[in-house]
Amino acid sequence: MKFLSKLFAFSAVTLSFCAVVAMAEEPPPRGQPAKVTILTEPSNSEVYLGGELLGKSPIENRDVKSGRYTLIVVDQGYELVNKRVNIWPNKKNEFNFGTVIPKGNVEVTTKPGKCYIYVDGDNADRTDGAALTVNNLDAGDHMIRAECNNGRAAEQLVKIEGEKTVKVFLDATKGKRY
Repeated sequence: MKFLSKLFAFSAVTLSFCAVVAMAEEPPPRGQPAKVTILTEPSNSEVYLGGELLGKSPIENRDVKSGRYTLIVVDQGYELVNKRVNIWPNKKNEFNFGTVIPKGNVEVTTKPGKCYIYVDGDNADRTDGAALTVNNLDAGDHMIRAECNNGRAAEQLVKIEGEKTVKVFLDATKGKRY
């Protein structure tokens, strides 16, 4: 009896596996004429299909060959999408991605301790003798400027990386007057 129940269980698992394999989508035929539309939000991201640069998004009704490809979307040096896609002949092949540029932080310490901090020309806050952390900056290059109570300023170009905090020390004791 134990043998029959094990055999029945094995048969049920085998049949389930076969049903799943049969339902898996067949790959599209390769090399046939096809069209693809690739939209990203925000636009102006670099789009690669099968390792070939298609250009900046939006890509609309571009002639390509059918097949299975890797679709990559890059913005500001960050790979935001990396996905396997099927491109079918005689079908609407449209992909729409909401891409998010990674965010990072900058921790600013100044000398003297009381300074107004600007990020890309916009007032972020002020240091009151302690470090100031400016959160949620888009990954990429940002100009950090300190205008201090001694009438002097210091600035530095900082590269922000996603999910990281960059520490910056700005010495405005010898900086130029503002």
